Amino acid sequence: MKVRYVVFVMLVCLWVSAIVQPTNGSAQRQGGAASACTFPTSPAPTPEQTAWQLFVAANCPSGNQLVWETWIEQLDLFPASGTANVAAGQHKRLHGSPLAHATTAKRAGAAPQLAPSTECNTMGGPPSNVVPNAIICEEARLNPSAQSFVTSNTYQIRSGQTAAAKAGTNIQFPASGVEVKVDWIPGTDFNPPFTCSSPPQGVHVETIDGTCYAMAGMHISSKLMPDWIWATFEPQNMTTNPNRCITFGSCTDKWGSNPALSNGGTAGFTKPTSALQALMKAANLAPEFLNYRLDGVQTTFGTATNPTLLGNSVIEGENVGMTKGTASCITCHSVSTIKNDGSDGIALINNQVGPQFVPPAGYIARDFAWSLALACPGGIQNCTSSR
Repeated sequence: MKVRYVVFVMLVCLWVSAIVQPTNGSAQRQGGAASACTFPTSPAPTPEQTAWQLFVAANCPSGNQLVWETWIEQLDLFPASGTANVAAGQHKRLHGSPLAHATTAKRAGAAPQLAPSTECNTMGGPPSNVVPNAIICEEARLNPSAQSFVTSNTYQIRSGQTAAAKAGTNIQFPASGVEVKVDWIPGTDFNPPFTCSSPPQGVHVETIDGTCYAMAGMHISSKLMPDWIWATFEPQNMTTNPNRCITFGSCTDKWGSNPALSNGGTAGFTKPTSALQALMKAANLAPEFLNYRLDGVQTTFGTATNPTLLGNSVIEGENVGMTKGTASCITCHSVSTIKNDGSDGIALINNQVGPQFVPPAGYIARDFAWSLALACPGGIQNCTSSR
């Protein structure tokens, strides 16, 4: 009798298991996609693996958008009124690079400003295969965790940050905070041009405001580490990214690239590792993303004589016009500060590479977030009532 009871229980368990877990594998696939599209809550064994986990989660499909495209754009988080106005649609999706505006002003002998602009800017370091006066467009987005941190502390307005500086507050984003910066180049500005119906191979394109754009560069920063994780990506394509792994030197990725080292050009194209392929497949990413590569990842500072460097041939190179040896995401962002009278630390920036910036007396650091420099009203941004 006891044996029959055990057999009966085992049969019931098998029957329940068959109902709950279909044999066609759909449950496993759904679970895999959910896991691959979930942002990591702690660093992976290597910075490169963490960078790819962030990239994949950010570019997972979300309806007819990518996940990062559902986040708030920085110009909508820092309007003159100090309230988000995404629904009102007062800002275009794409705009010029605030860093390009700041460096252009400095080169002209003017005070550098991270001036908000709804217009895309002319390339500062154009490659040879674009038309004269080719433009480059940018957008920067904060995930809901970072957005909530900013608004709950009223850091979206200058007065909130000034109060923090007066109190000597140590501004620290939550570990779940993520920021993404993406640079787009219109297909019409290449020679020859292209359309979204016939895009460059292995490049993500989108039609924005009636124009086809190539996603030529992506920065991702994550607060999973105290000084953030800085990672930058580009597609392998000689039309959109001819200077990948050339402008700022070779690219290295020991987790996602085979071989790990690339010196750019067609001879420098690499293959994705099996681990990266599996991660993207689990996330159901669009196939062109398998052609994107990690230029590098940065988590620590260097010294003045031996700096750690990181730059994107499009975002810092073609857009801003920076050159080899001048780009260090972590050091540049450490200059993001504000003074107790509301003055912004952008005025202190000076081609920072090497050690961490030390805020002068009266200033506080803003946890590496240059987006906070766009806070209005007042300050060096000269925001008007119309913004």
